[in-house]
Amino acid sequence: MKNGTTIKRRDDAVSPVIGVMLMLVVTIIIAAVVSGFAGGLVTSQEPAPSASFDVSLTDDSIDLTVRSISEEVSSKDIAIVLSKTGQMRKLVPGTSTVPFGFNIVERPVKGEDGTINGTGFHDNENVTIASNNSKISGNYAANASNSIQWFGNYTLKTGSRMSASTHAFVDVLGVPLPAGFSKLSYTKSEFLDLTDDQWKEVFGETVTAGGGDKNNTAVLSIKSGQKITDKSLGEFLAGKGFATEKNGVYEAAQQFWVEATDTKWKFGQTIVYNSDGDGNGGITVSPGDRVTVTIVHTPSGQSMFTKTVTVKEA
Repeated sequence: MKNGTTIKRRDDAVSPVIGVMLMLVVTIIIAAVVSGFAGGLVTSQEPAPSASFDVSLTDDSIDLTVRSISEEVSSKDIAIVLSKTGQMRKLVPGTSTVPFGFNIVERPVKGEDGTINGTGFHDNENVTIASNNSKISGNYAANASNSIQWFGNYTLKTGSRMSASTHAFVDVLGVPLPAGFSKLSYTKSEFLDLTDDQWKEVFGETVTAGGGDKNNTAVLSIKSGQKITDKSLGEFLAGKGFATEKNGVYEAAQQFWVEATDTKWKFGQTIVYNSDGDGNGGITVSPGDRVTVTIVHTPSGQSMFTKTVTVKEA
């Protein structure tokens, strides 16, 4: 009381203020807990080992040598991806890729008895076939008795070398080449160098004017003016009215298309005979092509290494 006046304390505004402060504190605590939990999830993910490789790529083989690696890695925990515009090939252990895929080739080591171990191999055949080849000895990776060197069974470390032949680019296991053909991929100009018998083996006798269905991978479209380098093929197409001859050189008289009767033929940027058997794609390479090689650490899903290289002639 002051000068006869009673002063009353007013506490009715305290409760809402305290309520707001408590809500802020609870919100901050929840945010901190969620942030800590999320951070724990991120930091608990296994990081990919770091590695550096020397990469050599020809139109007949690929070779990778481990220059440095932060820790030894089992080859069963990696995938090797080869890619260029419009094409991709993924190589993983346990698939039908050659079927031993990228085999290990340790650098030559001289033993105490003077013998050289790890002298390498050339994996241009299926293991079963190779094992029956007397020229392929037991210390070659392409031998059924030497499975320790097969992709998925060895450990990568500094100095380890992986190598595979052209069969790693396209899965051809169990797919015989069609009659008259000696390789799996062609450019469009190479297809116009086929004999008429080879051409008919793929397309039969039917030739149609126009561009054909661009979405049909069994269709080959030839533009007007393209050179037909094989004489017998030029004569065949001329007989159909789709080629003309001048000074012994044939060329397409108009745009035309043909459709393969064998569904294993795929026509696009490059022409490939492929079974698509393992579901991991296929890639065709020629000297001068730029191909990106990526090595993926599958447990973490992260890339260990990536490099784009120019394909050399074998």
